[in-house]
Amino acid sequence: MQRAKSDIARARRISVAVETNGRGFIGFIVQLPGAYVRGETEEEALSKVDSEAGSYAKWLGVEPRVHYETHVSQRHVCTLAVEDADSEILLDEDKSRMSDYAFKELSDLARYSGETFYALYRNAELENWVDERRIRKTFYGETPKTIREILEHVNGTQYYYLSRANLTLKERTGGFLQVRRNCLSILRDLFEEQQNDQLFRVDNEEWTLRKILRRFVWHDRIHGKAIVRIMQKQKQLGLIAGFEDPFRFIT
Repeated sequence: MQRAKSDIARARRISVAVETNGRGFIGFIVQLPGAYVRGETEEEALSKVDSEAGSYAKWLGVEPRVHYETHVSQRHVCTLAVEDADSEILLDEDKSRMSDYAFKELSDLARYSGETFYALYRNAELENWVDERRIRKTFYGETPKTIREILEHVNGTQYYYLSRANLTLKERTGGFLQVRRNCLSILRDLFEEQQNDQLFRVDNEEWTLRKILRRFVWHDRIHGKAIVRIMQKQKQLGLIAGFEDPFRFIT
């Protein structure tokens, strides 16, 4: 992941691809695969770039800058529930050519992200505690209301991302990290065959291999933040003394 570390260490100007349905905005930081910001307005979302880039840098072991110049490089309008973090945007970067080195860097990032997410889960003391404020429906069904349910959702989504390239795992066995490793192995085979040249159209959405890898990291981060918020609430209620935040969301 040396390239990712180098990119964030040298970055002064950050490009953001913004997606909206008019009721919510989500922005993807192009130079930091999986990094994202959200808000009810574009301005609110972009105001969070410094914080997100800072936590991402610390996650990679890099000292962040205090402030980044932000540039919107792409805008996409959709009809999805962006306010619930639904997304379909294909970044210009998602369509770019990918060298062997670039694939390994992004694959290693997705592996490291999965390891971080699982470490966050394993360190949770009350994984079955119900956060009643999370009891609601979203575009994908009932929101996971416990830390364990969040893990199960993220684990299930790994299979979904493979299916976007018409791929499947022969056996749905093994724990979360084994599934992640198996997914990345299959994606490596796809890269060796097609690099990042094929565009997949599935359920009216466009995908590439690079987008799939980016979405693994993004999905870990968005639900990792949800776990951290639950543990913050547990601490406020006096249910736990403290918790670890390996993603470094709390900067």
